[in-house]
Amino acid sequence: MFFHLYLLKNRVSFRRRIGALRSPAGFLKDESGMGTLEVIIIIAVLVALALVFRNFIMDMAGMIFDKIKAKTDATINTL
Repeated sequence: MFFHLYLLKNRVSFRRRIGALRSPAGFLKDESGMGTLEVIIIIAVLVALALVFRNFIMDMAGMIFDKIKAKTDATINTL
């Protein structure tokens, strides 16, 4: 029932959708959900890069926060 409402809402032909699911050629040509897949792949690549460069990122963030703290302390001491 919900699948049928989804098809009506998105104006997808029921025959086209079922045909794409039944035949291998139709399945390979079906491009629904490709935007979601692309976003998932991009997120996975970003997470992998963050894991690979984790130490570098943590060191860089630590240096930035140390500089901010030093400048804040210097400003407070001059008041």
